[in-house]
Amino acid sequence: MASFTNNFSLILLFFMMSSALMFHTGFFNEDYLTNCASNLDTFCGKDVYFAIFFGNTTVNEDCCDELVSGVGKVCHDDMTKYVLTKLNFKNNYVQILERSQKIWNDCVAIE
Repeated sequence: MASFTNNFSLILLFFMMSSALMFHTGFFNEDYLTNCASNLDTFCGKDVYFAIFFGNTTVNEDCCDELVSGVGKVCHDDMTKYVLTKLNFKNNYVQILERSQKIWNDCVAIE
């Protein structure tokens, strides 16, 4: 029984360490996020940003193409979550995530 407990503890420790490394090197790695953002031109980047975080613009078809084909879902989600951690959007957190998902879904539907 002690062997099972020791093995389970070791597996749990490795899982926690790998999760921490994945979280650090994937989600909050600014080089990774900069690379994601570089797949949107300046106009489309601003369009997507204001559509997600302020809901005061729509994303046109060309920008949707850049978002879906160039950026991809994972980068789109990671960039949104990263901005939420850096800027003061706490009061609108849920609405922003919902707008982000809606924009993604709308853009995918255009493709």
